[in-house]
Amino acid sequence: MPRTIETLPTPAEACSRILTLARPGEPIEVSLGEALGLVLAEPAVADVDLPPFDRALADGYAMKASEAVPGALLRVAGLRWSRPGVDDALESGEAIRVAQGDPLPVGADAVILAEDVRRDPETGPTRVIEILRGVEAGRDVARRGLLLEAGTTLAPEGTRLKGPMVGLLASQGCVHPVCHRRVRAAVMAVGDHLVGPTEAPVMHRERNAAGASIVAQLLRAGAMPHDLQAVAEARFASTFERATCAPLIVVLGPTSRPVLRALRSFGVEPVISGVAMKPGSRARYGVIRDDTGEVAHHVFHLPIAPVAASIAFSILVEPLLARLQGAPPAGLRTVPAVWDGTHRGTSTHLRAVPVTVTVDAEARQIARPVSLRGLDDLPGFARADGLALLPAQSGPWKGGEVVEVARFDAA
Repeated sequence: MPRTIETLPTPAEACSRILTLARPGEPIEVSLGEALGLVLAEPAVADVDLPPFDRALADGYAMKASEAVPGALLRVAGLRWSRPGVDDALESGEAIRVAQGDPLPVGADAVILAEDVRRDPETGPTRVIEILRGVEAGRDVARRGLLLEAGTTLAPEGTRLKGPMVGLLASQGCVHPVCHRRVRAAVMAVGDHLVGPTEAPVMHRERNAAGASIVAQLLRAGAMPHDLQAVAEARFASTFERATCAPLIVVLGPTSRPVLRALRSFGVEPVISGVAMKPGSRARYGVIRDDTGEVAHHVFHLPIAPVAASIAFSILVEPLLARLQGAPPAGLRTVPAVWDGTHRGTSTHLRAVPVTVTVDAEARQIARPVSLRGLDDLPGFARADGLALLPAQSGPWKGGEVVEVARFDAA
């Protein structure tokens, strides 16, 4: 019995079903330079204090604060920066010249600034300083472990490594973090009328724009795409066999009998045969299991229209991809924005509306709908910064409402 519109799962229900079948792959140890964007499979832990020693925060003289009595004379024992590798020990009645960032000599607990002392003599090497103003213990000193103590968790399991975190891990010797692998994803478009982006679209043919769009979205999501280009229906089965080297397969094209018959022959188990969203309601999802019954391949069958394919990918595929790469199971990430436009009320389907996103004088994100003249309107879609998700059976939207927006630039 064919499915009716009323029985189609909502996008949230579809994502939930898909994510129940997703498991991250076996983690591996990678070099820190390759870990950017990956998800930690084990927590990263600090192995040294930061700073690793008491450090001077200003240029001046390291000394004992208890000896900083106005009128007191202290002998200058030398320059800290001129004696690298020497662990100076400060004796009573001594001060040592330090520069900002220098390790503090053993026994010192404060740094007194040059303007708070009088040097004697005023020319030549300083041998003695006179204290003009006293200082308290800890003045201009960063104590060992002030920023971070050894044993502290730098980032828990499940953290996606961002650029600023690389320096932190490097300072703690975490140069080979254990991370979840990037997922390999095969992309193929099906259609006798399609040619590659570098070919001339003559004789009623058109370039495979949807394939290039999905490859770009896979790259943005941290995956390793394998672009199998556009193939005719007669070559679909042989090309799909090549695609099964990847755990994630995205097929772009019609739900024709030859395509569906080929998918069945490869053991694709249907899970979702349509989703209550527009555009992209004909998106399908299935799995191929291995001999043990575990899911070996996730197979998406998306529309060939570039706009519909990109929207369906954002809502359905990206959450799965994030999970396969180690992120916690979650639906599509969105941010609230103020709607600035009009839209008729939605039906039983969620409506994904391409929008531009700007920030107003009150620091609010403003979502303004992009006018599209169909699912092939690539010039219009190219202006979009994200998708405003208008819930089913809501509206009409007149402006000023708060909507959830899935940004295209979200990492």
